[in-house]
Amino acid sequence: MVGRWLRVAVWWATAATAAWGGCAEPGPTYFPVAPLAEERLADGRVSRLYDLSGDGSADYSEVLSAEGRVALLRYDVNGDGTFEEEVARRTAGAAARDNRHLVLILDSVPFAMVDVMWRQGRFRLFAPPSRVISPFPVMTDLSLAEFFGTSPSPAVESMYYDGHALQGGYLNYAAEGNAGWNANTSYHLIHFIHSVAYLQPRTWFEHELGKIQRFFYATDDNPYVGYVVTTSGLGAHFGRDGHQPALVKLDRFCQSVMHAMRGRVEITLMSDHGHNLLPSRRIPLSELLGAMGYRVADRLEGPQDVVVPEFGVVTCAAVYTRSAASVARDLAGVDGIDLTMHREGEAVMVRSRRGVARVWRGTGGYGYACEEGDPLELRAILDGLRADGAERADGTFDDRVLFEATKGHRYPDALQRVWRPFDGLMTYTPDVLVSVEDGWHAGSALQTELVDISSTHGSLNAASSLGFVMSTAGSVPEYVRMEDLRRELRALGVPFEVAEPERAAPGTPRSMAEPMKSSGSNQPGV
Repeated sequence: MVGRWLRVAVWWATAATAAWGGCAEPGPTYFPVAPLAEERLADGRVSRLYDLSGDGSADYSEVLSAEGRVALLRYDVNGDGTFEEEVARRTAGAAARDNRHLVLILDSVPFAMVDVMWRQGRFRLFAPPSRVISPFPVMTDLSLAEFFGTSPSPAVESMYYDGHALQGGYLNYAAEGNAGWNANTSYHLIHFIHSVAYLQPRTWFEHELGKIQRFFYATDDNPYVGYVVTTSGLGAHFGRDGHQPALVKLDRFCQSVMHAMRGRVEITLMSDHGHNLLPSRRIPLSELLGAMGYRVADRLEGPQDVVVPEFGVVTCAAVYTRSAASVARDLAGVDGIDLTMHREGEAVMVRSRRGVARVWRGTGGYGYACEEGDPLELRAILDGLRADGAERADGTFDDRVLFEATKGHRYPDALQRVWRPFDGLMTYTPDVLVSVEDGWHAGSALQTELVDISSTHGSLNAASSLGFVMSTAGSVPEYVRMEDLRRELRALGVPFEVAEPERAAPGTPRSMAEPMKSSGSNQPGV
């Protein structure tokens, strides 16, 4: 009980300090939520007319191509009712070389919502959105470390077992101890402020977009990379009804930037992962393990001991133990737990109430063998690949063949994503990883009390795993792994650095992994 109230005190002390020392600033300049009018031009294209001066007449126009993308910007420079200036926008091929680039990373925005909005007429400055498959566990730090090439992260979250004792927690989170990737951003809200931003996400969403817009105009970072954390809070508090207004405002934000830059800008929007858009109830993982007879502790001293960091409110969990096979087996039967995974020799064992399977890595590919049932539901797909002659002598399949065959699966790109957490994604790799069913969550009892969870993320399934990317600079493949996305964006002309840092070996402390150097002035601020 003392520990619980100490955590409450730390959380609220952080929030109070943030509120006192970091008041939210004004939001950005937005475009009107709807055009003044739409008209069909003589060539059949549609022109959206806007009144930006407020005098009741159109002074700016977006002309859409036959495919529905903004292809031409028209400005009434002197207010005489005619459009004297026109800027053509490329809707195919790479971006113009002299354009500046703005990249916005939005926490927890699911592909499905953005896809619907694009198909129904929003975000028409952009090519259609693509799906980005995040690594498992589906967490911001792991995902963006893969994007920026700074893996391994220390752990799944800011609380972890380092082989000696349970470390980290709220103070580690506030110190950005698990988020080395954010050195590669031009703007991010410092973590010390996150507590109050999560409690007031609508106010702080305006703050973040306002800061990014003003900093982008005032600096010459190229690309200017802004990370927006408050979309996570909006989804957690309000679910779909948190994300929808924020995305409408984001579209209007982008229109405003494009107008102000006279079309000489490329904007890329992406998210770190998806969100399941469902309310959930907590799985009391520590209590259940204790009820089974395990000793829940802060350090491992015997085979019955388990260390369970319960920090966030997510659909994944980590357990440290010397009895991984037993813990994974026993947790697989808990209500709300979908899958458990643990390393066993040269394989990763995957368990669920549907069965047990073994995943292993060969040269350039992965294998999957069901010992009982089919926990990842891959048997039919792999049987089809075998029938096509794609199986190798060692029982593995080529990684890219597997990716193409499983990218649209219930568990997208499952074999690579099951293997990767045990192969260098983290420094302090848990002995057992857990993927939780939608409608349930694991983690902090305190945060569960503070917020009625309306949406979260973390699991291996598609709802959590599929973030999005779309760019005015062009299209990326329909599906892309997060670790490949920076390279795909560079191919469109987004000027990320060329060098891909060498991946650190499993167990290497993060300080020994070479980070990608920032191209910007790194202005996190508040």
